[in-house]
Parts: sequence; C-alpha cells; structure tokens
Amino acid sequence: MTETQPSMSSAPALEVAGLAKSFGSLMVASDVHLNVAPGERRGLIGINGAGKTTLFNMIAGELKPDRGAIRFFGDEITADSVIQRTLKGLGRTYQVSTLVPSVTVRENLALTRGDGRLPSLWQPWQSRLDDDLLDTADQLGLTPVLDEAVANLSYGTLRQLELAMVMACKPRLLLLDEPAAGLSHAERQVLQGILQDLPQEVTLLMIEHDMEMVLALSDRISVLHQGEMFAEGSPDEIAAHEGVRDIYLGRANG
Repeated sequence: MTETQPSMSSAPALEVAGLAKSFGSLMVASDVHLNVAPGERRGLIGINGAGKTTLFNMIAGELKPDRGAIRFFGDEITADSVIQRTLKGLGRTYQVSTLVPSVTVRENLALTRGDGRLPSLWQPWQSRLDDDLLDTADQLGLTPVLDEAVANLSYGTLRQLELAMVMACKPRLLLLDEPAAGLSHAERQVLQGILQDLPQEVTLLMIEHDMEMVLALSDRISVLHQGEMFAEGSPDEIAAHEGVRDIYLGRANG
C-alpha cells in the first residue's frame, strides 16, 4: 500500500491582501482581496473599467500598489521586480502582442532561452529548439508552423504562440489577460481545448469577456466591480447571482 504524500505547502498559489491603487483622484483598486489555490482555474470578470488589468499589473509587478500585499506560494513578492517574479514562476500573457513578427515561430520560441530563461532579443538565434520547447510547441499545436514567419500567422495561432512562450518558462501561476479577444468562434474552441489540457500543476488566473469560456474553464470566478471584489463563487453560483447580472445589464452602481 502506497502512502499518500502530503502537500508541499498549504499556502495559496496567490494571495492578494488589501491592494489599493489610485491615479490622482481616480481610485482604480480599493482594498482588493483574492486567494487562489494551487492548481486552481480562476476566472476574473467585470465590465470595462472595473480594474481587472490594473490588478494584473500589480500582481505581475508592472505597477506598484499604493498599499496592500501580494504573496506567491507563501512568499512575499510585493516589492519584487517583474523579472524576480518571473524567475519565481509567475507568467503572464497580454492583450497586445509582444511577439517578434519578422522572424519565425521557432525563432520566437528560442527567445525564451536567453539569460535566466527569459525572452531576450540580445541572444543569438538558435537553430534548434531543446526537447522542452519542442514539447511545448507540440502541446500548443505549433509543430506544423515552426518555420512560418510570425507575420503570416492567423490571429488564433498568434495567441497560441504567445501562450507557448509563457509556458516555455515553466510558470507555476499563469495570468491570462483576455486570451480569446479577437478570436473567431472556431479559434476560441481550439484555445479552450488547449487551456483545458494545460498541466494541473499550473495555476490559472484569467481575465476574459467570453462568459461561455469563463464558465467552462473556471473552478471559481471572482467579480471585480469599481475596483472592489463584488462577488466570488462557482460558475453556477456566479451565473445565478442577481447582483452580477445587474452589473452586466448596467443596473448596479454600488
């Protein structure tokens, strides 16, 4: 009989405690609290202007909060740089592409093997990808287009490449910022399948306006409204939440 091994840590993958951020007189985040368990798939929704991307920017280290704390698997990272957070296993995709369009898919993936395993335009091009990168390319459906110029790819394939480049850095927590934005229905179905097949040890926190995708992928959903957490629950609970429906119908002002 094999004895079950205890979990290495009971700490949340991500703990956001009392984060606040304002720009002049405009308060964009106010006392935000969020706990995401290791391996969890968490959706983050809210109407435009709710503060979702600002929250992501603070978690990723691109924006300094006015107050509050961020912990990553129990480690305080509030003062860490973007690079320090990346090296600890925090990965992020963006609404706007960060790819190099003038070179191939293979060469873009090779950028993830710069110093510290971070993307670096100053590293010489590599003619071969290591086994890990080839596996990542295969998992993300990119093997047939490895030698295609990025400028020639469909928008859906660009999204797959962006995700592959983040996954190549072996993130423990992946922040997805509207991964389905601009995709056709067919491309969204492909992306949804890819996200469902990601390793369970990778924790996901996803901003997405496609409610069908959010409901299908999420274990729990958090609703941000006017810079504050408004509601949290299972997909079924959020779908049935009258206050959330009011927000999306424009009837909630609180």
